[in-house]
Amino acid sequence: MGSFNVFIGYGFDQNGPYLEVDEHNSQTIKRWNYILKNDAFTLEANAEKYCTGSFNLELLEGSPCQEQVKLENTTNSSCYTCFDKTGFNPSFYHMAKSDISPQQRAYNNTKHIVYLAYFTDGLIKVGISSDRRKEVRWVEQGARVVAHILTCENAYEARYNEELISKQLKLPEVVLGKKKRSILRYRLDENSARGSLNDLISTIQSDLEIPLHTNRIYNLELTYNPKSILLHQTIIDLSEETQKRISGTFVGLYGDILVVENDHKQFMYSLKKMIGHHVEIADGQEKNNFQPQQITLF
Repeated sequence: MGSFNVFIGYGFDQNGPYLEVDEHNSQTIKRWNYILKNDAFTLEANAEKYCTGSFNLELLEGSPCQEQVKLENTTNSSCYTCFDKTGFNPSFYHMAKSDISPQQRAYNNTKHIVYLAYFTDGLIKVGISSDRRKEVRWVEQGARVVAHILTCENAYEARYNEELISKQLKLPEVVLGKKKRSILRYRLDENSARGSLNDLISTIQSDLEIPLHTNRIYNLELTYNPKSILLHQTIIDLSEETQKRISGTFVGLYGDILVVENDHKQFMYSLKKMIGHHVEIADGQEKNNFQPQQITLF
């Protein structure tokens, strides 16, 4: 086999949203970014899946898998060597400290933050992140507006406060991808979002007596949709289609949710479903194949 591309993930930088890709050659891997601009393109993945590499928790940088391992267990995203090299478990709070890798123990002992992520009216989650990586964490999950409410000395203190806030105010710690896609068509009212977050901050301070940051609220819409293109209320979701494929002119990238326009319709696809897969990226637009869908507006 000659060179081929593997989809590693997605991100946002000074150039805007992008797709991260590993180009596999016979001996080496070159990692590069496909910048998402308002141009037509087609992204398609097949069933073959490869290791996405390791992540350095100190440098906050990813590296390709040197062995170019093809994964037989498609529920994994990395081989054992790269998983062990990264040494990260998001559920560290369920583990004995002796079972946590040295890399993660060092990472956990850095400053962490607690935040509130607003997705739509009535749906706000609480979360934690490394202080150094907070902006990346917010946009990775597609939060529309975020409030950084607390800065903690380490991950353990942040997790304690996250769990306390979640239990006492009945806030979710996770919002599933299918739910995020179903509400993406709801237009953001920034004033309403800020009002909801400010009310919640006041409630937390009053009920739990935790002194919080009150002026760190950020609207992330321009990060996802740099041209401020209006989203349709009838976006067609291709994420559950058998064929892992989406084609059209770029509109926005809301976390992992890629939105394009094709033949005067808007389509979306969860890029998480392509991570690790062998992909083809081509310029130009092709027809999207989809089953008719029931769209719920209210």
